[in-house]
Amino acid sequence: MLTSDLPATGADAPRNLPPVTPELTYRTVDADTVFHFGRSPAEDLDLLRYLREVTSHAVRLRWRLAGRPCFPLHTHVHLVAPSGGVDADSAAHAAAWTAGYRYGSFFYRRGPGFVAIKDVRPESEDARLTIDEGAEHFLAMAEARTVDDLAPQARDLVDTVAEAGLLLRVDQRLLVLPYRLRHWPVPYLAV
Repeated sequence: MLTSDLPATGADAPRNLPPVTPELTYRTVDADTVFHFGRSPAEDLDLLRYLREVTSHAVRLRWRLAGRPCFPLHTHVHLVAPSGGVDADSAAHAAAWTAGYRYGSFFYRRGPGFVAIKDVRPESEDARLTIDEGAEHFLAMAEARTVDDLAPQARDLVDTVAEAGLLLRVDQRLLVLPYRLRHWPVPYLAV
C-alpha cells in the first residue's frame, strides 16, 4: 500500500494535489484528507477532474467526502468513490456513490482517427458512441480546462457535447465526464 501526503483540500486543492502518474497505476493511495464538495461548481469541476484522472489510471484512491457535489450523482458515479463521509449527509451521498460505482461504466478509448465512448452508468440509458468526424475536437475538450483552451472549431461543439451528457460546463470552465480507459479491467468482459 502506498501512502500519500495529500494536503487538506480547499479552493486551490487540485493545484496542490500530487499529479496522477502512470507509476500510481493499480496502486492504493490512502489520502488522509477530505475532499470538500459543494462550495462552488468551479471547485467541484477541479475535484472531479482529479478523480477522473485517478480513475483513468486505475489508482485505488481512498478519500473522504465533505458536502455534496453541485452536480447530480449520475454525472460522477463512474469516478472512484469516497470511502466515507465526514457527516451524515456526506456519508449518505458517499454510500450512494459507492453503491453505483463500477470501473468501466463510463469511459472513452482512442483509436486512429476515432473515439469510442461507452456509458453503462446506473440510472442511465446504456450507450455506445463512436466519434470519427471531429474526434480530435473531443480529445481536445478532454484535455481542456476552459473553452478558451480550445480551437474555434472545438468551441463550436462544446454545447452539443454538453447536451449529449458528455461534458459539464460552468461559465467558461469545462470537464469531459468520461475518463480515458488506459487499463483494461480483468475480467475484460466487465466493461
